[in-house]
Amino acid sequence: MNRAQSDAMGFVLVFSLIVLTVGTVYAAGYPALEEFRTGEQIENMERAFDVLDDNLDDIVREGAPSRATEIKLNGGTLAVNGSTTITVNATTGDAVEGANFTVSDESTPITYTRGDTTVVSTHGAVLRQDGDAAVMRSAPGWVVDGDHALIPLVVTDRTGDRVAFGGSSTVLVRGQVTGRGVAAELAADTGSDVTVTVTVDSPRAVAWKRYFEAEGFTAVDGDPADGEVTYRFDVDSVVVQQTTVSVELEG
Repeated sequence: MNRAQSDAMGFVLVFSLIVLTVGTVYAAGYPALEEFRTGEQIENMERAFDVLDDNLDDIVREGAPSRATEIKLNGGTLAVNGSTTITVNATTGDAVEGANFTVSDESTPITYTRGDTTVVSTHGAVLRQDGDAAVMRSAPGWVVDGDHALIPLVVTDRTGDRVAFGGSSTVLVRGQVTGRGVAAELAADTGSDVTVTVTVDSPRAVAWKRYFEAEGFTAVDGDPADGEVTYRFDVDSVVVQQTTVSVELEG
């Protein structure tokens, strides 16, 4: 073999090695890079929903008439759809104020979905669902201690022509108060308790289950796999506030 043939064969071998190395790195590294980028975009969306949650909190707690939040979609779908129902039942044998009551509110969540991940704002809480697993990122702002309970229920419903937006555009989520006030309240006589039972009917019931358990509530019934959980707790008095917010998506 002369020198020219040897040099040509060496070049072919080196070039083949480079092509093989680049191909291997691309095949192994690109999916990981894409997964990392998607993860970053989902985390950015979680932060955007934290801002949305703060704006809704301004409406509920600060009395603001409306708030608007800009959300960049980054390839996912933003929608106002689905359903979550929270039912609060309060009973006592000896009432000082109010009477035994049941308040049931169905809310239409604000959701962002990309792949098998969904970020949700519902009833004052922010949740994340990955497949069948769900966690609560931000609690609904209920105040429950040994004496009193304050349960603010945020009921969102859709207004406007658009149910959802997809793609990479920026969407304005506008919330407008349509009603607010005390839905019900109950206080027990001295030496008695008010037993409060809360039932959540939601596709992400497992996240609510974890929240109730972390709060020290007692399980009563329901299976999160079936989309419903029920927990209870005892206090001296309970107040349920209700704020209704119409949500409109603007592209």
